Amino acid sequence: MKKRLLGAILSAALSITMAMPAFAEIIWTPDKLPAGYTTNEWENKDFSFYSGTAIKKDTYIYYVKDLHGNFMKNAILAGGSKTDENGVLIHANGHVCSYGSEMGLTEYANTQSYIPDVWHQDKSKILNDHGISNYWYGTDKYGSSTTSRWLWLMQAPDGTEDGLKYAYCFNEYGYLYTNTITPDGYMVNEFGQLIIDGKVMTRKPNDITTWHGFVNFAIGYLVYDVETSEQHKYDTPNPFF
Repeated sequence: MKKRLLGAILSAALSITMAMPAFAEIIWTPDKLPAGYTTNEWENKDFSFYSGTAIKKDTYIYYVKDLHGNFMKNAILAGGSKTDENGVLIHANGHVCSYGSEMGLTEYANTQSYIPDVWHQDKSKILNDHGISNYWYGTDKYGSSTTSRWLWLMQAPDGTEDGLKYAYCFNEYGYLYTNTITPDGYMVNEFGQLIIDGKVMTRKPNDITTWHGFVNFAIGYLVYDVETSEQHKYDTPNPFF
């Protein structure tokens, strides 16, 4: 339960038919972030917790990045979370994501009750604004937990389920892409579900790749079958960050 809760808090603190999309060659270097911040090493290995975030090592403060690695300052995110003038993440309940150390984060997590992520709809926004919907995924307490990444989920935004998983993509503000092409070149339908070769991709709940379950992946690093998982090894830099 503690691991699950810690994951939830970290997550919160943090086609046109084609086989695999082509990326411009981007070579990541340790100076991608300012001195004193974490590098992208973990972001390239654990997309569940670190997509779109950076951590200042001496204070363990969480910052939010856009798809190009820039800090998002004074940004309003889905569900009421936001960033301050420096890009520091603030949860929807006002909690500033500054923990002093990794141990401090763990101690904070242990004081919180677990709240599962669910679909929400922001009625203040239109249903589809140039491919960005008003749906987001997370909790009222923390806000969106799914910025700049793909999630394989059992439930559709309208609450329907058929026993299969579908892949959904969320932008850097936490809103679902629908009826559009995602930044990494995939088509999604009106429900935000991944389409490959004209077919909506589905997975059984227990389907896994050779190295990772079908759960969540950073934009630019989607795994949708065993073949693509072989192209996405842990030691391969994420081309978008």
